[in-house]
Formats: sequence, C-alpha cells, structure tokens
Amino acid sequence: MSTEPDFIESPRPTAAPLVLALGLTLLAAGVPFGLGFLVAGAVVVVGGVSLWIAQLLPGQGHVAEPLPEPARRGPPVAAVPGRVQRLEAGMPGYRLRLPLAVHPTSAGLKGGLVGGLVMPLPALLWGLLSGHSLWYPVNLLAGMALPGVGAMDEAALGQFHLTLLLVALAIHVALSVVIGLVYGVLLPTLPAVAPSMAWGGLLMPILWTGVSYAAMFVANPVLPGKVSWPWFIVSQLVFGFTMPAVVHGAKRLRAVPAGVLGGLVGGAAMALPAVLWAAGSGHGFWYPINLVAGMVLPGPGDPAADLGGFHAEWFRVACALHVVLSIGFGVLFALVAPRLPPMPAPVAWGGLVLPMIWTGISYGLMGVVNKALQDHVSWFWFIVTQFLFGVTAAAVVHRSGMVPVPPAGRGPDRAADSVTRARGGEA
Repeated sequence: MSTEPDFIESPRPTAAPLVLALGLTLLAAGVPFGLGFLVAGAVVVVGGVSLWIAQLLPGQGHVAEPLPEPARRGPPVAAVPGRVQRLEAGMPGYRLRLPLAVHPTSAGLKGGLVGGLVMPLPALLWGLLSGHSLWYPVNLLAGMALPGVGAMDEAALGQFHLTLLLVALAIHVALSVVIGLVYGVLLPTLPAVAPSMAWGGLLMPILWTGVSYAAMFVANPVLPGKVSWPWFIVSQLVFGFTMPAVVHGAKRLRAVPAGVLGGLVGGAAMALPAVLWAAGSGHGFWYPINLVAGMVLPGPGDPAADLGGFHAEWFRVACALHVVLSIGFGVLFALVAPRLPPMPAPVAWGGLVLPMIWTGISYGLMGVVNKALQDHVSWFWFIVTQFLFGVTAAAVVHRSGMVPVPPAGRGPDRAADSVTRARGGEA
C-alpha cells in the first residue's frame, strides 16, 4: 500500500490582512476627519487582528487540498544531473532592468509645467464668475502654507497681496513640477487600463458630478456650498469603477439589462463614502440624503432646513432620484462604451490619479494650516482644475519619446552600467 498522502496542506485563505489594512486606513483618516473614523477604524482593526490571530490557532491556519486521482496525476519528475550555461558579464540578459524603456526626466518636467500653466484657467474663471475676484483663488492657494490667511474675511481674500501671490506661485510651481516628475517616472511601470474601466472611471464622475452640480444650482443655489465635493467625487469614482466592472462581467446579459444591474450595484456601492463622510463630519446620517433631494426639491435649500434630520418626503425623492440616475448612467454606459475608442493608459492614469493626489495634498494641508479655508474653496471647481492638469500633463508625457534602458553587463554600448565583475584582481 502506498503511504503517499492524498492531499496537500496549504495555507487557509483569509481576508484578515485586507481587513486590518482597511482599519488602519480608517484610523489614519480619523486624524483629519474626526471621531467617527477613529471609532470605525478601531473596530475594523480589532476585527482584522482577531481574524488573523484565529488563523494561528492549532488546526485553523491550514486547509487540506485533495490531490487528483493517481491515474490523473502527472509522471514523477526525474532529476537529471548537469549544469546550465552560465551568463557572463556583457552578455544580453545578464541582468535585466525593468522597465525596458522610460520617459526622460524632461518629459515629466514639461508635463508638470504645461499642466500647471493650463490648470489655473478654471480657477480664475470661477473667481470672476462667483463674484469674488481674480485674486481670491490665488490667496486661497497661499493659505496652504501661511496660517494667517485663515483669519482673513471674504473682502480681504478678494484683494491683491504681493506676499500671498509669491507664496501661491511658489506652491503652484513646486507641486506642478514634483507631481509631473513623479508621474513621468512611474508611468512606464503602471499597468494597462481596460477601456471600460478607463472610460467609466473618467466619464461617469464627470457626468454625475456635472448633473448634480447643475441641478442643485438651479433648484437651490446655496446647496453646492454645503456639499463636500472631494467626498462627492470619491463616491462618483466608486460608482465609476464598480458599475463598469459589473457591466463588463455580465457577459450573458444584453446591454440594457447589464446596464441596469451595473447601475444598481454601483449606486449601492457609491453610498458608502457618503455615509462615512456624514459620520465623520458630524452632520448626521441623513445629511447627504437630504442634499440629494435638494437637486429637485426647494425645501433643503431653506436656510432653516434641518438637513441632518429625517424627512420622509425628502427620503423618498432622494431614493427615487438616486435609483433613476444610477440606472440611467449604467444603461448609457452599457450602450455607449462598446463604441468608444480605447483610451491611452497614460491619459487614463493621469486623469484618475493626478487629480486625487493634488486634491488630497491641498485638502490635507488646508486642514492642518487653515482649516477654515476649506469652507471658502469651491471644491467642485478645484477638482475641475486638477482634472485639467492631470489630462494635460499626461498627454505631454505620453507624447514624449521613450529612452531604452540597456541591459546590464559591460560593453561599449553599456556605459551607464555599474555592474562589474571581479576577474583576476580586476574589479
């Protein structure tokens, strides 16, 4: 009888690392956003640690994977003594460098500078159209570093200040160059983006945010100022990634049913960031729901309205509006996406990642230096400027030439290689 076991002992799958990572992220978010995130993060961390410890108990951390029947198993591997050919210094492939080609440093520098020149246009346009002034967004930008700006009133923020202008220019140029350089270095290492995910991640947040902002501005002009637009955009990104994934995965369904399913799943997922923001900001669970109702109802725009309380009519209208928009955008994407051309991966990454990086840096610095300034910023317009920067910088970097990275090893065409080989005392 064979004593060979009929199973292989393998580590048991567990979500404990992911749960613990989520808890640590929520704890970190609790520092700027408040007690709600700290409590939620602590609970999730305890759960993640508990799951992980449970895997260490005797008999819990492994699972027996059965082997196939002997007749279906492959033949045993026979060991054949011998040696493989050794690679010598200077031979192609002696040591591979990845990536094989990179953008020159100048590409990231040019992308950051060109994007930095273009992105102020929406901000300055907002300063004029909003009735503040041309200098209003400039002074707000300087408030990321100068603590005294937070004590200035609206009239002072709209005036010209040479010191604030110089500080704002320094911040703007520094961030533009640094983010452009980082993007140029990281771009060759970023994976390709599926066309459906690229268009969904870019198109859906733009459409949903534009429709919401326009509807609120028409029905209740004061409501856009009560929305936390960074968190609103996060919700739209969740929808923009979840909905296309569901539509793309529902291959057995036609376009319209797949769009309906994707819209409903994405609409349910996008509510999570809004609920987290409501809990962390102290506004209350019903606050974001009432803001959604304010897209069509005049009641939430009343200065005396209780946006943190429950209102049955507002709740029904918000749910109906959310479902209609979710399904509508899902069906629209399912019908239009197959006809859209593939989006270049650099543009997709630039339009998705760079606005998030710049907005996160600005929001975090203002929260530390001048928290009061966060209420003066029109985050909707701010994110528009960051999106314009991301797409422009990505397009400039993408159009630049690639510089091949030579394989390691000594040779006349490998002057940049620092690999040497000791040979007879020669280093």
